[in-house]
Amino acid sequence: DPIAATEVSAPPPPLRRQRRGAIYVQRTLLFTISFSILSLLKLEPLARNSVQNHNNEIDMPHNRDIDTQHLLPKEDTTPQNEIKAENFLPRVLAFVFPQFHKDSLNDRIWGEGFTDWDSLRNAPEKNRLGFKIPRPTELGYYNYSEAEPRRKQGELANQYGIDGFIFHHYWFNDEAHPGPNLHEPLVNMLKDGYPDVPFALHWCAQKWIVTWNAKVAPDFKFPESDVLQTQKFPEGEEKIKEHYDWLKQFFHHPNYIKVDGKPLFLLYEKKRGHLHWLPKLRELAKLDGFPGLYFVVGISKPHEHLLEVKDEEFEETVRGMNVYKGRVLGKNLFDKVLAYPNPSDWAKGRSLEIPSWCTDNIDGGDKNKLMRGVEIAGIINSFDNTPRRNYEDAHLFATGEPDEVVELFRKSLDSALYYEACCFSDINDRLSKVQKEDDRFIVINAMNEWGEGMALEPSDVYGRKFLETIRDTKDAISKSRCSR
Repeated sequence: DPIAATEVSAPPPPLRRQRRGAIYVQRTLLFTISFSILSLLKLEPLARNSVQNHNNEIDMPHNRDIDTQHLLPKEDTTPQNEIKAENFLPRVLAFVFPQFHKDSLNDRIWGEGFTDWDSLRNAPEKNRLGFKIPRPTELGYYNYSEAEPRRKQGELANQYGIDGFIFHHYWFNDEAHPGPNLHEPLVNMLKDGYPDVPFALHWCAQKWIVTWNAKVAPDFKFPESDVLQTQKFPEGEEKIKEHYDWLKQFFHHPNYIKVDGKPLFLLYEKKRGHLHWLPKLRELAKLDGFPGLYFVVGISKPHEHLLEVKDEEFEETVRGMNVYKGRVLGKNLFDKVLAYPNPSDWAKGRSLEIPSWCTDNIDGGDKNKLMRGVEIAGIINSFDNTPRRNYEDAHLFATGEPDEVVELFRKSLDSALYYEACCFSDINDRLSKVQKEDDRFIVINAMNEWGEGMALEPSDVYGRKFLETIRDTKDAISKSRCSR
């Protein structure tokens, strides 16, 4: 059979050379793959020798013409500060208001099915100055216990450079409503994974008083005069452990924000009850495998470097507020203080400003020698609480022409970002630190507190302008590398 004879007989010289060439290509491909694996294991010398030996073993006339340099790893010439630029800026966090779902506490106080959307729906179209009251567009009047709006909210955060959320957390120790409240969205987040962003909790540990213009439920009984809900701090450790046992499911979540391994836990204003509760919570965290808890307390005060207050009377108050370490709340009780972004009269119409000692020293090469402080800058994006107040009594702190409101927000954000990234001599240490362990934060109020006109979420007044401002401001400072 001529066909069979051809298959078993030796191939003629041209075909032999083709087959040897095919073997060479196969072996070259094999060694290329092997080298790639070795490079990943940082075995560069071994990989280099492997390629060299491989070329010596292939006895082909054109072997000397093969260029193997493209197979060898190239030297990384990227500047070190660019390699570690991930941690150049502080983390930008936004408060999240969870009241947009049915909850038994709201049912008891305000009536069956009440949410803060009712406040917004019942509000007039415009405030008393004639400016429109923002209302949601893209996300709508959502039920925050459902996954879809939380998913979309997280996507907006990731898209526009919000580095994490701070969820308001409510825990009471009274007989009427003990334990967690308004917590269904948080518990559901652990189940469905949305929003998929870093997060922390902010314990709003204060009593609720009558300030909203909504009417209480007909059968509601005030526990105290003008008090809707009490806040107590029992002395016994049983209640503290009960609280920690509920909190730890969040602390152990991979998305929970930490500083040097310590879960970040914020508290609203300083309370005498903190003296007993916080050390015990910190101790329980250590028993739970953490190095502790990172406590931040929010105080309504101007940031010590970013907002100068001239009012002499208020300066006396500020000096009193600054004594938060040691004499007021106990030594080392809090790790940092948040200059809480409340609509205070002394901040109305003003933006945060970079201190002159920072910008003056940057150009001269003599970095500021001050130690980095323990204050976190808080920023309000906009504020109009007409939906929650009587029309004439509403606080119109940050409302007006949309572009002007956004610009005021941009200036404050720019100053706070620049201050944290560029005003201290420890920036090189920061660049070498993993961002998820860093202690620099900026807190924005808020992602979705629609009843007070504080919403980064898209609205019919501002669109996505607040979100775009966060993205663009962060990008500008990252590219400028402190140049002004």
